[in-house]
Amino acid sequence: MEKASLSPAVLYEKLEQTTRLLGAKVGSRSIGSGQGRYLQLLLSGDGISQTELVPLLGVSPSTASELTDKLLAAGHITRAKDPADKRRVLIYITDSGKEIAGSFKNESAAALQEAFAVLSAEEQDTMHSLLCALCDGDKPAAIPCPCAESMIRPGKRL
Repeated sequence: MEKASLSPAVLYEKLEQTTRLLGAKVGSRSIGSGQGRYLQLLLSGDGISQTELVPLLGVSPSTASELTDKLLAAGHITRAKDPADKRRVLIYITDSGKEIAGSFKNESAAALQEAFAVLSAEEQDTMHSLLCALCDGDKPAAIPCPCAESMIRPGKRL
C-alpha cells in the first residue's frame, strides 16, 4: 500500500513548529537570540549603520531600533558619527558586547547540538540536502550551497 503524501501546508506547519522549537533553544541567560545575532554581526563587521544591519538581521527597522536601544542601555554597543560622513551614525561593539556575543554563540551552539542529537549524521545530511533544495530550488545544481556556520540566525526571513 502506497503512503499518502503530505500536503505542502502540513509540511510548512511542521517546519514552522520546528523553527519555533529551535529558536526557543537558542540564546543565552543574559540576552535573547535577536540581541545575540546583532552582536555577532558586529563581531564580523564592526562600525556598521543601523540601516545596514536591518537586512542582515532579517528584522524590521523598528525591531532593529529596539535592539539597538537595549544593547546601548546595557553598554554592549556604542554609537559614533562616521568620520567620513558626519550624517551617518555607526554602531560599534564594546568589550562587554564581545564577551556576551561569545557566550551567546557557545550556549546557542551547545543547545542546537543537543536539539539535533536526535538525528543521526546521515539524517542531518539528508535534512540539510532537503532544506537546501527548498531554498535553492531556482538555482542550477552546479552552484554550491552557500551555507555557513559563522552565525546562528533563527527566525531569519528569506
